[in-house]
Amino acid sequence: MPRRNEPDKLAVAVGNRIRELRAEEGLTLEQLAQQSEIGSKGHVSNIERGLVRPNIWTIKRVADALNVLPLDLLTFPHKSIRERLVDVTRKLSAKQIAEAFRRVFH
Repeated sequence: MPRRNEPDKLAVAVGNRIRELRAEEGLTLEQLAQQSEIGSKGHVSNIERGLVRPNIWTIKRVADALNVLPLDLLTFPHKSIRERLVDVTRKLSAKQIAEAFRRVFH
């Protein structure tokens, strides 16, 4: 994917989200690049700065390296209460999610 001269608005949002989740995992740019096998730390840096629009393959590889779902890279908790709820469920076990679901919908 070619590097852009000007950041793309959606790519910046995704890049910020990747940076946030990378920090949560305690990974450096280089470690994320290695674990995701998407290229160099410079490439990851360009993604995080919105200078590269990651394709679906890249989204999947980065998500796997960060131990999250691809959905989590496209969820922006500060944007809406619904996205905040999705982000909260990311941190729950499957059992906790099932119990919460039963309480709300039964």
